[in-house]
Amino acid sequence: MRSLHVQASVTFFEVALKRPFCYLTLYTMTFVPASGKWSTIKAPKKAAVTYTAGMIIYNDATDNVPATTTTQQNILGILKETVASSAATTAIHIAAPQSVGCTFYGDLTSGESITKANEGDPFDFASGGLTVSTTSTYDVVTLVKFISSSKGVFKLNYTTGVEN
Repeated sequence: MRSLHVQASVTFFEVALKRPFCYLTLYTMTFVPASGKWSTIKAPKKAAVTYTAGMIIYNDATDNVPATTTTQQNILGILKETVASSAATTAIHIAAPQSVGCTFYGDLTSGESITKANEGDPFDFASGGLTVSTTSTYDVVTLVKFISSSKGVFKLNYTTGVEN
């Protein structure tokens, strides 16, 4: 029997054929795993912090929090759920890359753009961990594939974390 896998979306639309099944995926998240081996991990959350599905999460040496413009290491992965700051839950679920070759879809900060010529260029996260900025002070991610002026496929530039 064939099955159809659907996820809700407003920001991204991708149709991918995988083996004998057809997957139609519509994303609401800003960052979404694209390729490579990803697994779901459960990690403690910081109290009084709002988490939005699709944001990049890192460990600031104390807590697992949304990435910032200066985040350059200790990236855990992509948040899979939205959790209110007042939520009683003490854990969050994160899609964690299991190799340095993992890539993810990402949106650029409003007002910024890229071209095909930017493939291979380094970029940073925008404050709040929800978009990629065309600044490259910390070179946290690299554009692997240009999709449009506001979307691309990126990979993390690891300084710690996942090994080969």
